[in-house]
Amino acid sequence: MAYLSATAIEDCIQWLAVAYPAITNLIVLPEQSVEGRTIRALKIASGEGCNRRGVLFIGGTHARELINPDLLVALALKLCQAYTNNTGLTFGGKSYTSASIKLIVESLDIFILPLLNPDGRVYVQTTDAWWRKNRRVNAGSSCKGVDLNRNYDFLANFAIGSTSTNPCSETFKGPSAFSEPETRNARHMLNTYPNIVAMQDVHSSGQLILHPWGDDDNQTTDPAMNFMDPAFDGMRGTLGDMVYKEYIPASDLDWFVSTGNRMRDAISAVRGRMYTVEPASQLYPTSGTSKDYGYSRHFVNAAKRRVYAYTLETGLEFQPPYAEALNVMSEASAGLVEFCLASLCIVEDLSCEADIVDNLDDIRLFRDKELWASERGRTWIKLFRENNWEITALVIKNPDLRRQAVAVLKRANALVVSRKQKLKVIDMETIKMVNDLSSQLIKQASPGFKKAIIEVQNDLKHFKGKSISEILRSH
Repeated sequence: MAYLSATAIEDCIQWLAVAYPAITNLIVLPEQSVEGRTIRALKIASGEGCNRRGVLFIGGTHARELINPDLLVALALKLCQAYTNNTGLTFGGKSYTSASIKLIVESLDIFILPLLNPDGRVYVQTTDAWWRKNRRVNAGSSCKGVDLNRNYDFLANFAIGSTSTNPCSETFKGPSAFSEPETRNARHMLNTYPNIVAMQDVHSSGQLILHPWGDDDNQTTDPAMNFMDPAFDGMRGTLGDMVYKEYIPASDLDWFVSTGNRMRDAISAVRGRMYTVEPASQLYPTSGTSKDYGYSRHFVNAAKRRVYAYTLETGLEFQPPYAEALNVMSEASAGLVEFCLASLCIVEDLSCEADIVDNLDDIRLFRDKELWASERGRTWIKLFRENNWEITALVIKNPDLRRQAVAVLKRANALVVSRKQKLKVIDMETIKMVNDLSSQLIKQASPGFKKAIIEVQNDLKHFKGKSISEILRSH
């Protein structure tokens, strides 16, 4: 057993599209690699649906990290097999039911781009086993290659931390942002499929789950201190000082940490390996990475979707012996399946039926600004995030629950729309609708979800006759 060649990885992706035509779609990316190789991705999804969320997995950015393209090809195959055969997936000590796999494939668009850098992989497998970059010919230099994970448009004019302007460096950022066709293909995925809300750029090694930001320490209190402000140019990249820290909304940071912890726990369940969840800057400061670019897009252009972007560093070696590689692939796959479950959203799933699609941005704003600013609101958001996949699983499969959930969403949307009318209060009918739905859910809920439902039901007792602002001010 050995790592797949670049050609074999492309063959596998094309074979999956032929073998599972009902749930796959082959995507030929618009630009060939520097040496003229075609790069492909695969979409896995059953049905089209309305307002579906998308998840993007990228592998093979750094050529010598051989394990991750194999991992993503294998995960694509396992998802297709499990869904088609109506079976679950088991990775060592971690199992996912057939219902969970069905939920993922029928509720999400899963995009898998297993090999971003085919030229580098060919070079690693034929010439230099430790080559990292692509195979660009750098003008004016005898040194080849650009580090593709320093070539994205995030603080691209700077060489922060490990990012280098030296063409001979392993972390050379290239002459400009997106100078490389390979990174432009990754950008193409985000631009072409705007429903992508979460992504993982899968690397090796270190057993790490890295989230934004990578250029400096995080802070949640000063939105004006951010990567777009030139007043802070030259101040970024020194950890632990009080000069500069990168702003991240507290609600987003909570999502990154809580979802990262879910991935960590799923990985650990496979065979006991404990990955570390941390901001990427804690590994070393950088600029131009895929993760920071993916997440930063909605700050630069508010019309773009927020993308919760991570870098997953698998295992402890770039090229472990294949027997160990299979173990690493198994634990990482569990983490990626968990990531898919965490990326579900019942509100968006039912938004078309509830006729609230046009107000989703306002609902998100209410959640992130007004709800999160309240201790009670933060508790509700966290309870919802922790149990969202289970809510989705129960509601999607049960027509009666689905009907009740749609009615509740309509009523909740009306309350959000009217929240600035301070005299608008929550009436008994609204409370009854929520109680009826929660009473049905609790019959089928897991112990953890039951506890969350009971907490919400206890809160509901105090809502009658109060406005949203009054509820959020109370304790």
